Amino acid sequence: MEVLKEGLLKVDPGLLLWTIITFIVLLLILWKAAWKPIVEALDARAEKIRGDIESAEKSRLEAERLFAEHKAMMDKAKEEAASIIAEGKADAEKLKNSIVEKANQEAKDLIERARREINLAKDKALAEIQAEVVTISTDIAAKIISKNLKVEDQKALVEEALQKIRTVQ
Repeated sequence: MEVLKEGLLKVDPGLLLWTIITFIVLLLILWKAAWKPIVEALDARAEKIRGDIESAEKSRLEAERLFAEHKAMMDKAKEEAASIIAEGKADAEKLKNSIVEKANQEAKDLIERARREINLAKDKALAEIQAEVVTISTDIAAKIISKNLKVEDQKALVEEALQKIRTVQ
């Protein structure tokens, strides 16, 4: 116990009093000089953090609003693109139908023209055959009149006229 009476743990009332006074004076000086700026700095920092949080919240809300607008614009653009594609397909289908209809009409016209030309050629051929038959008949009649023919001669003339008709066809 001797250590307590003479050592570091010995309580000296005068030293204790001066230590308490020094502590209180130092506390008052710090209260007046340092406490106010520290508290103001902490308050300012807290206010800045609060402002930054509010600003971040506003920015987040603005970003969400812009995202929603962008999404709406993209949806609208997709709808317009789909509409344009559908309109293009409809126009292409109309054009295809028009071209097919025109080609069918031209084919019908071509077939009709070919039929008319065939009929004209047929009529012309028949007219030529008829003219040839008339000429041959006239020749036969002239020969018959110019000669008195026997039955065999008449048969030969008829055979000759038929042969000419066959060669014309």
